[in-house]
Amino acid sequence: MGKSVVVKGAYGEANFGDDALMCTIENFFLRNNLCVNVDFCGSSSDYCQRLLKKSGYVDVNDNKKTAADVLIYGGGTQFFLFDSNKGGFYLKLFWRLLTDNPGLLMKKIISKFSRTQPVPAKKSVGLGLGLGPFNPENNRIEQVKTLVGEMDLLYVRDATSLSYCKDWGYQDVNEGADICYSSFLNYDKAVHRNGTDNYTEKKRKQIGVIVRDWRYENGGNDYQETLLKMIEEHRDADYEFTFIIFSTLRDVAWRKIIIEGGYPCLEWDPFKSGIEQFMDTLDGFDGFITARYHGGVMGSVLNKPVVCIAIEPKLRILSEQVSGFRLWDMPFRPGDLKQAMRVFEERDFDCSDSVKSLRRKADAMFDSLHQYLVSELQTSFNEKPAMVK
Repeated sequence: MGKSVVVKGAYGEANFGDDALMCTIENFFLRNNLCVNVDFCGSSSDYCQRLLKKSGYVDVNDNKKTAADVLIYGGGTQFFLFDSNKGGFYLKLFWRLLTDNPGLLMKKIISKFSRTQPVPAKKSVGLGLGLGPFNPENNRIEQVKTLVGEMDLLYVRDATSLSYCKDWGYQDVNEGADICYSSFLNYDKAVHRNGTDNYTEKKRKQIGVIVRDWRYENGGNDYQETLLKMIEEHRDADYEFTFIIFSTLRDVAWRKIIIEGGYPCLEWDPFKSGIEQFMDTLDGFDGFITARYHGGVMGSVLNKPVVCIAIEPKLRILSEQVSGFRLWDMPFRPGDLKQAMRVFEERDFDCSDSVKSLRRKADAMFDSLHQYLVSELQTSFNEKPAMVK
């Protein structure tokens, strides 16, 4: 029997960012032709197998999965501890699923109340992980520290995540970049294009507004009212706005607002589209205002001006990583938003140098993963299996 790799992430949530992470990692395995069995592991889903080309997909609650030789935590923000207020969020999610997808609702209820069996793995790797923020009063922080510290190879995606590891006393940690910056995204037609070519003389620029429901108690949802007022003010003037939903499963409240307001809207539908096709659609916009981290990542890959809405720290971090990006920070004042939106008028906007730098980091991260897998999968494992939480 061949060696096996399991890649675990927030897959199966019908979220474009996480789906892009999944497909990008699979492209790494396809291009390198490693002789291993690869399974992705996430929420119960009917669409992931459609997006994947050759890999398998395993429900995180499925007890049939045999032990893996290497477990990879495949990017995204998998380790964080907020002060949360999830009650209202899950109530809205329940009613939406009850109406639109009762079958998926039943799967999630069964998953919630069944004992999640860990997937045993002999070695573990963290790839392009974003760590934090962490509420120091949350008693699960020690579990996170232990899990992160047990990884045999760890790459985080930014300096802030790296500083968490250093504060915890972990020295053998590498700073990479988000997985979607790597060459394995298979979408680089816009990266080397000069920003001036993106500038358009048409009267009304097409601006994509990528929104996100926020269920945590840190003021992150306060941007909603000001953003809607701004869009109403400019609706028939300088810009033509289209709302973009990366996850119809998660962004229930925003979706209702958009439908009731009659706003133009673009939604990621993994049952109908693919990563490259959706990127082509995003490329038709002149710029983005985004409350989703991967909205900014993809905007930079497309060399588009972006205003990041700082509902959480990773949007602020991204605005610092990408030259030319603007940040709309708390308390989300109207004047600050108008100031940030001036980036859409810059004729010489060009963030390609930042993207090239992040791509080098991401590709070096995947080079290290390749070397690690070649080395580890050729040896026998005698260590006690680590357990996926």
